[in-house]
Amino acid sequence: MPKKDVLLARQPIFDRKLNTYAYELLFRPNMIDADAKQVDCDQATSMVMLNAFTEIGIQNLVGQHKAFINFTRNLILNPPPFTYKEIVIEVLEDIKPDKEIIESLTRLRKSGYLIALDDFIYHESLLPLVDLAHIIKVDVLALSAEQLAEHINLLKQQDVLLLAEKVETQEMQQYCMELGFDYFQGYFLSKPKNIKGRKIPANKLVIMQLLADLQKPDISSEQLHLTLSKDPGLSFKMLRLINSAAYRRPNKIESLYRAIILIGLNNIKRLASLLALSNLDDKPSALHEETMIRAKMCEFLGKRVFSKDVDLFFTVGMFSMLEAFFDAPMEELLESISLTSQMNDALLHREGILGFVLSTCEAYEQGNWQAIDWVRLKSHGLSINDVKDSYLESLEWSMSTGGFVSQTPKATT
Repeated sequence: MPKKDVLLARQPIFDRKLNTYAYELLFRPNMIDADAKQVDCDQATSMVMLNAFTEIGIQNLVGQHKAFINFTRNLILNPPPFTYKEIVIEVLEDIKPDKEIIESLTRLRKSGYLIALDDFIYHESLLPLVDLAHIIKVDVLALSAEQLAEHINLLKQQDVLLLAEKVETQEMQQYCMELGFDYFQGYFLSKPKNIKGRKIPANKLVIMQLLADLQKPDISSEQLHLTLSKDPGLSFKMLRLINSAAYRRPNKIESLYRAIILIGLNNIKRLASLLALSNLDDKPSALHEETMIRAKMCEFLGKRVFSKDVDLFFTVGMFSMLEAFFDAPMEELLESISLTSQMNDALLHREGILGFVLSTCEAYEQGNWQAIDWVRLKSHGLSINDVKDSYLESLEWSMSTGGFVSQTPKATT
């Protein structure tokens, strides 16, 4: 199987403070054709690992964090030559704890590898695996609330850490937190809490007003400079970001107005919007990171399908996460921001070229290939590998700029 046929993404794993603990590398073969042959799991996993460690670079995917990687039976018995410092061995749920498996996992654990059990459903026959595991992943969607609580009571008697996976809502994350889970994985960060009937807090209204001002279509360079200058902390972050390695400018820019002229009005507007969202202190840094990745991925893919108004793709990707930042419905939030009907249609209904790019990026993030409109993708002269490349480019960009977005400045300008 050629490398280009293996799709690769990642999903963050969070600790109880919602800091990023690790990433699971998600992999699925390119199964566009309905009659495509079933790809061997050993081969697919091996190719993804080779891509991650050789072609792409594991540091570009996970930084200093560990990578959770699904191991088939064959890979457990014949492990690849990667060190324990880089990966967590995730034992698939269909692997039986026979003598060979137990002996191999014992050797791997003694060598320093962390062992995780995937999609775990408690059964006494699996206790030999539990004894070797450091982390047990529980699929919260596979169990009722009562069954989940029973599982936790049983597993807490073991010397393991517990990871709740497929956590889709913040309410479920809170429930898992109360049950005593140590780690959390899923798309709960992208979905708002249910706060029906509550008003948006005053501090968030300030950010919302700033976003509204930044999105005014007729705002001039002078007006934008005046708007940004009202927030010294935001101005400081903006200058740090523009002077970062991500923009590779030969000379340092020390004036915000000069930055607007050199970088461009639309570029400054979208970066300022991104930085404004980072001022919402009640949201974890991981949400800011995922927002950056989605926004930049939309931009990179947008460049491939549409030659003009590229800044709109970045904005639609960024604003698609507004619900999670403000804990309010998208319809309500868009009433406060003056966006074009094209942008509103994309955010509310995934319509138009902006909506198509956004939905494609969301589907890739989640590994939901059925949700991608392959026919339309091909009509733009693109393949799934163009989508993959856009994702990997966005990861690289996020790595180079993330610190400037997530850190709160200690000084003002």
